[in-house]
Amino acid sequence: MERLVQYLDDLEDLIFALALKAERIRIAVSFFLFMAISATLQVVSIVIALMHPPVALAMAALLAVGMLYNAAVGDPARAYAS
Repeated sequence: MERLVQYLDDLEDLIFALALKAERIRIAVSFFLFMAISATLQVVSIVIALMHPPVALAMAALLAVGMLYNAAVGDPARAYAS
């Protein structure tokens, strides 16, 4: 019976240690997902640029217009909040 209590105590310690590290784990996972999605988008963009240059140029133009619009009408306080 004493062993069972010891195992449960160790399991509780493990769960609370993970709970304390949950924020760091969440940040690491979100960073990994961001990097994976970013790399995927870059590879897809290169493939599109090589296969269909006019489509890639149109996408770049739309992104540039969107960035200019956001810079013109966006909230500057929110842009520098981070």
